[in-house]
Amino acid sequence: MSFTKQEITQLSNLLLSPEDTNKSIALGLIQNSPQVVNQLQIPLTIVAYLSNDNQAHIEGLAHDLLIQNLPEACVRDLQDQILILNYAQYKFKVVEGWNTYKNPLRLLLELHENAIEKYMPFFRINPAPYAKIYTLLANRIKNEWNNYQKVLFFYEKAMELDPDNTQASFGFASIVHTHYIKKGQRLEDVDRVLNYYIRSYKTPRNIVSYRNAALLCQDIGAIQRAVHYYEEGLKLCPDDTILLNNYANLLMHPIRDYHKAQAFAARGLDILPHDPSLLDTMANIQMYGFRNYEKAEQLFFKVIQKGDEHHYSFTGLGDLYLRMQDYDKAEKYYLKGLHNGLQYTSREIHEIILKLKKIVRFYAHYLNDSLRAEHYYHKLVRLKNKTH
Repeated sequence: MSFTKQEITQLSNLLLSPEDTNKSIALGLIQNSPQVVNQLQIPLTIVAYLSNDNQAHIEGLAHDLLIQNLPEACVRDLQDQILILNYAQYKFKVVEGWNTYKNPLRLLLELHENAIEKYMPFFRINPAPYAKIYTLLANRIKNEWNNYQKVLFFYEKAMELDPDNTQASFGFASIVHTHYIKKGQRLEDVDRVLNYYIRSYKTPRNIVSYRNAALLCQDIGAIQRAVHYYEEGLKLCPDDTILLNNYANLLMHPIRDYHKAQAFAARGLDILPHDPSLLDTMANIQMYGFRNYEKAEQLFFKVIQKGDEHHYSFTGLGDLYLRMQDYDKAEKYYLKGLHNGLQYTSREIHEIILKLKKIVRFYAHYLNDSLRAEHYYHKLVRLKNKTH
């Protein structure tokens, strides 16, 4: 029995239907005409090896049809093409990870990438589960390899299959925002990223969508758009202390509405009285907005008493004592805000650059110590070069 092109398409649709009955019908027809296996090798491979359900009878029959009717090398190639998708789903790990020489994961990824356009038309028949697999693969590459170009590629494949896959769209947005737009790259993607952030919002549990949208607008200098997202986010989740803290910081700088900033920081502290970020924000509001140095000092010390990891408050004390013209204390806290032993206190290069600028200015303009100013200036230059 031979099949027309239209009948082959119908068999593919049955094989990749979400209904087990349809799959069983298609497999029965193929059993009676095994010569058609060659034309259906990709949908049979998907059924045999990419099922999320316990369908041993269906998976086993599809596997048997492949190995009985195709050369062994061909079946092995088909299995290799989709093995990386099994890796994404089933959480087994290769001991060597992604970054070792001749790593099998990268080889399998390359094999799938080379064949992906042959698989996509079949994935589109029932796209949601395969969009989920690509999202899982992108997440694993992000967490285990940090290869952001590959991560974005598979997030886009997931969205191509299922435009409603908000996990993929949010993941795509956060990568483009953090690793490109924040560095002045891919600015043409700003509106797309904002759209992905906001459409991923469902309930206050994922209010991070509005937090990120507001921060993105700040990163590109769109201050009024940032205000809009903070206001909208707080309507949806008025007790989100991160939104309250970030909005208070924006109101403090660059808007300089210190009274409103104080009100939002105070709302956050009513909810979390001991939150280090909110305490630090309120300290800065008191220092810059109201010149209440005594209150600012008390708040900064509340933060640093919680541990050395709150490096931003050490630097804040440096700023405070500089304003009070207590240069010995300013120097002490500027340096403590910069170094924790032999390491910098932050892994965010832009934060360390800001701290170094303050220290260079402090030594050059207040202590007239050109040697130390030059020493920290060289550190600053090295870090700036590193960012480029």
